[in-house]
Amino acid sequence: MLFYFAIFFILFIFSLCEIYGLRQTENKFFFSFLCFFLFILSFIRWKTGTDWETYNVFFDASIDWNIESEFEWGFARINEVVKILFDNYTVLLFILAIILFFFQSTALLKFSPYPVTSLLFLWSISFANIFFVRQSIATAILFFSIKYIRERKLFNFLLCLFVAMLFHRTSLIFLLAWWIYPLKIRPIIMMIGIGFSLILTVFLSELMLSLGSVFGGMAQSKIQFYIENGEDAFGVEIPMAQIIFKGFINKIFIFILSLYFLIVIEKREIEFRGYLNLYWVGILIYFSTISISVALVRLSFAYDMCSVVMVPIILKNIQRKDLRFAMFLIFIIYFLMRLYVTINGVSFDSYVPFKTIITEIVN
Repeated sequence: MLFYFAIFFILFIFSLCEIYGLRQTENKFFFSFLCFFLFILSFIRWKTGTDWETYNVFFDASIDWNIESEFEWGFARINEVVKILFDNYTVLLFILAIILFFFQSTALLKFSPYPVTSLLFLWSISFANIFFVRQSIATAILFFSIKYIRERKLFNFLLCLFVAMLFHRTSLIFLLAWWIYPLKIRPIIMMIGIGFSLILTVFLSELMLSLGSVFGGMAQSKIQFYIENGEDAFGVEIPMAQIIFKGFINKIFIFILSLYFLIVIEKREIEFRGYLNLYWVGILIYFSTISISVALVRLSFAYDMCSVVMVPIILKNIQRKDLRFAMFLIFIIYFLMRLYVTINGVSFDSYVPFKTIITEIVN
């Protein structure tokens, strides 16, 4: 576990330097170096990360071309090519990591005024996607596609959307981003929308229970179970109330701060409102779907990525250095808490210890 906190500390030091001293060229160099380091970790890992067994078994079964499977076309075809030509799972991780880190790193460098700080935030909530799955790759591509939403290049945006769907079909929901990004939504409307989504969570729970009573028997017991007990994306049971509370705290903290600084920031950073719009939609999706199935909250992941850009923009636009430093410390405490929860959550054994292919070969 110390391994993950050590990387956090390294990113923290570079983030502090980024905000208080590094020139842009120096900062770009260190950001690239840190991304390269994380990129290496992402493909030398072995039996570490969630869904390892599922993906490894699928790779071993990809012994012929165009095998029918539950996985998306693009992901399945890459597995087949690597399996037939190299028969090496680390090569597959290497190729997939290239795709993910190209889109993710390029987007962070383009969108964030403090890309290392964004990387620090991303490390805290998802280990910067070094334990990527199909949706991680799709999310990185969708995050990059915001570039074309900003430039209003519809064809390029749709092309990114199509490529993302080759890795995870739920990427289609990001089509809404094209219309949502440029809107001027009043903060009060945003707050009301979140309130309704929370009410909808309760309403959908009651609706599902009513449907269960109509069908009766096994259907009723199944629905009752999923309403009263959440199910983590990787199959671990969590109380629904705990999931909703954690989600509320995690999302509303960034959202409220963004609203507080909105008037000042949008005069200097016209793109900030667009990121806030997308993040807001992610919150709506999260609370509107969570009572049906925890797996459905994955639909919000691409929208949630905007938060890793919003935090650095907030820091950049605090003029007083003492206030900026105080806010920076608040964010660092928040990041630390998020990292602790990420490590010690339902998938602790999937992350600790961090094992590599080198260790596997030696043993």
